[in-house]
Amino acid sequence: MSSISSATVIKERTLEFCKKIENWELKVNNPPILAKVNEFFQNEYDIIPEKERIGKGAVYISRYISKAMVLFLKKEYKKESEDFLAFSENLFNYGEDIGDVKTQHLALYIFAESINQFPREFESTKPLIIHWANHEEWQIRESIGEAIIATLKKNPEKCLEYLLELTRNDNENLRRLVSESLRPRADIKWLRDPSKNDIVLEILTILRKDPSIYVRKSVGNNIKDLSKYMPEKMLNLMEEWINQSKIEVHAELATEIGLTQDQQRLIWTIKHAMRWIQKKNPKYHSNLEKILGKNYILYFDEKRNKRANPPKIT
Repeated sequence: MSSISSATVIKERTLEFCKKIENWELKVNNPPILAKVNEFFQNEYDIIPEKERIGKGAVYISRYISKAMVLFLKKEYKKESEDFLAFSENLFNYGEDIGDVKTQHLALYIFAESINQFPREFESTKPLIIHWANHEEWQIRESIGEAIIATLKKNPEKCLEYLLELTRNDNENLRRLVSESLRPRADIKWLRDPSKNDIVLEILTILRKDPSIYVRKSVGNNIKDLSKYMPEKMLNLMEEWINQSKIEVHAELATEIGLTQDQQRLIWTIKHAMRWIQKKNPKYHSNLEKILGKNYILYFDEKRNKRANPPKIT
């Protein structure tokens, strides 16, 4: 017997719910429908056993409700991309009106699933992506990345072209969206394939010395994740970054003292990117010495190591 919280069971309950609604008018603001969808969603959230709540929260539930709902409405009611875009925006605003970010997550996942179902309509979705990527709530900014991921799956060339364009945007939220959307995921296999992900590394290289630490953290986290699957390729990339920046490697390089602002930002990103190798893969510690200097370990983790106190940078 399937668990009450399994993806399959959530999608089955969603289909049952959808079949009970007589009027699926999506293009106009339809408060009764929005209220019913929200009530169903809240009930799905509430019935998840507390012991399973970690990993099965609003995002998890939103993913499977949206998959079942969008596919059903597309097939049974012949709904098009513009229907779902309007519905997503109305449901998002409804969530804002009632002060429930969980409802807004559902709206964003319906939006992303509509892109998955109508990949050729990506161009028309860009204004909403930009709008939600600049939301004041960080959870909203994170969830809108699902729309980019949906496009990466169905139209990678077009999506990568757009992400390259965003690396040149003045808005740090949009530049961070680029890096976060390219995190190596199991459901997009080429992101984890060292023979196919060179374009990802080219994009991350553009952002490696970004003025915003908010962006550099994402770049470092992305490289850290990649280092679990391709440590040697990531170490080679870090060495390339050092050489390209004409930084002389010495024992105390990891302190960042005496470097230009751009060089400080680069060294910070590299340390952030190499956390997993430093902590979990001692086989490559000698490589880290060649990149960050012999005493890198003393200045590696600012949070845990009192000696790791490089100069503050912006």
